[in-house]
Amino acid sequence: MVESRWFGNLMLLLILANAVVLGWATYGGFALPYLLLVERVFIGVFVIELALKVYAWRGQYFRRAWNWFDFLVVVVSVIPATGPFSVLRVLRVLRILRIISAVPQMRMIITALFRSAPGMGTVIGLLLVIIYSAAVLGHQLFGENVPEYFGDLGTTLYTLFLVMTTENWPDVADAVAAHHPMGWMFFVLYIVLTTFIILNLVIGVIVTSMEQEVDRSMWAEDQELEEIQHQAVMDRLAELSQQVERLERLVREREGQPVSPPGSEN
Repeated sequence: MVESRWFGNLMLLLILANAVVLGWATYGGFALPYLLLVERVFIGVFVIELALKVYAWRGQYFRRAWNWFDFLVVVVSVIPATGPFSVLRVLRVLRILRIISAVPQMRMIITALFRSAPGMGTVIGLLLVIIYSAAVLGHQLFGENVPEYFGDLGTTLYTLFLVMTTENWPDVADAVAAHHPMGWMFFVLYIVLTTFIILNLVIGVIVTSMEQEVDRSMWAEDQELEEIQHQAVMDRLAELSQQVERLERLVREREGQPVSPPGSEN
């Protein structure tokens, strides 16, 4: 039952409804006590769902990371959010994230993001090196004349982060150009390196990882389909073998030859 499509769709609808209740509760008002009661009902349903899955899959349930995530979210929801555990009230929002575990396509995207972490970490490390080097250089070039943007290393790093996002970077460039007419070359080179090249490399790493994850998923589905087809072929061959044995017995009976029992060697 827990592996059926209707059960998964039902739980997805309940998770979405729970998300609506959590959002509605932020408005307070006279409906808040009723919303809290409905939330307890949702928690009870999720506990029953967890119990059914653990009973159906036994130890296999805890072999998947997403099942661990669902298990921890439900356990946190059951703990009373009072006294020393009042901080757990904030973690109720994690129940909304169960939508990710309930939708296979979302799980695939998150898995691809985790798998891209090593390559993405390398590219982000390169980005940080470029930003830090540009910050030191920018402070040395413009710190004396434009201290509001390049007065110290921390201010310069923040300024360059804003420039990388192209947020109000013309204001920074104009302030620098008032004292350094050729300062535009620094910003053009920095934006090309960070925004147009490095950040696109990050996107490329993520897209490549997602393609690999899709290929891996399709390969697993193909293997499962081949196994089913192989089993169907073997079952059909076994059926044909039994039919051949019956025909041989019928032929021998008509010819008056002794008939050996089914499955015995001649």
